[in-house]
Amino acid sequence: MVSFDWLKRHAKDFDLVLLLVLIAISIISFLGVYSSTVTRAGLETYYQKQIIWQMLGFSVFFGLVLTDYRTFTNTRILTIGYGITMVLLVVVLFMPEINGQRSWIPLPGFQLQPSELGKLFAIMGMAAYLAKIKEKEEEFTLHHFIRVAAIWGGPLFLIMLEPDLGQGLVMVGLFCAIMFVVLNRKPLLIFGSLAGLLVTLYFVAIYAFPQYYLKFVEMLPLKPYQKARFVVVIDPALAKDWGYQVQQAIIAIGNGGLPGKGLLQGSQTQGAFVPEQQTDMIFSAIGEDFGFIGTSILIILFFIMLQRMVKIATTTSDPFGTYFIAGAIGMFGFQIFENIGMNLAVMPAAGITLPFVSYGGTSLLTNFIIMGIVQSIAIRRRKLRF
Repeated sequence: MVSFDWLKRHAKDFDLVLLLVLIAISIISFLGVYSSTVTRAGLETYYQKQIIWQMLGFSVFFGLVLTDYRTFTNTRILTIGYGITMVLLVVVLFMPEINGQRSWIPLPGFQLQPSELGKLFAIMGMAAYLAKIKEKEEEFTLHHFIRVAAIWGGPLFLIMLEPDLGQGLVMVGLFCAIMFVVLNRKPLLIFGSLAGLLVTLYFVAIYAFPQYYLKFVEMLPLKPYQKARFVVVIDPALAKDWGYQVQQAIIAIGNGGLPGKGLLQGSQTQGAFVPEQQTDMIFSAIGEDFGFIGTSILIILFFIMLQRMVKIATTTSDPFGTYFIAGAIGMFGFQIFENIGMNLAVMPAAGITLPFVSYGGTSLLTNFIIMGIVQSIAIRRRKLRF
């Protein structure tokens, strides 16, 4: 049991800024979910559920802060957690389709989304394995890479069978972030350069050569509704249902202007013109109600959150802590960039939630678990000395 003396000794290492940022983002989340659901038939109680999930999330967060994160490096615990997650990812494949995907398992009171757990245990599994390699002072070889890829590839394969392209892309993002830390400087430089080149080519293609971009999308081995998500960045009108959602989100954000229309005053949000606004398109609700000022504050809060995570990762000498936080940064960073981008129609509408903001119990709880482990690493880190 954690003693008062222990708390007193470690209080100075607790990242208070990170906690305050999470509280601020949670308040914005509540306002966004409230605005986008309270006047919609069948969704009137969603904001109440959201605040319950937030309170549960913060409870889990503080519980994990008081728990030594090294507990989660235990092979038995990891194997059980990873195994249960894989079973759930198989079970979900036999569930009814919702919007062309089998991503949720209906349970009393809520729907479980196993892919969220898949991301969590992929990060934990890879971090634990890589930490053992580091502690043994072994050189990272192709053999090690294959084993890491297998840990990551198991959940990814089942997620893509749902098929959930958005979560699959997030899995790629977190894997790349961990590899970014693992590789030495030369491969790191090549990896970063290639990533930058791909992003540049993407934006050049959609703005300078849209006709070739559309032909490329048409050749992709994806279902029609998945291709539509990539087409919306060229012209939302071309993508039918997905295009309509993005079009309405853009109108909502533009309607907010600089100061915003005010809570419950946005015509797009209150008129229920944006489908699923409380989840993937929550950014548009915040943009309409609180304007450019409100969305800028949210983006700044996200930036501070990621910056604090980088600081914790670079000031711990424990390899597991570094790799785990790297994966979390990759996951959160990609989701934030992609979600805001698709709300602005500059990124494909991949069905990705905005961390800590979008409505959803499983994703919210998973995010708080990750941040609880990050904070646990922060208060137990052994500072690097240079």
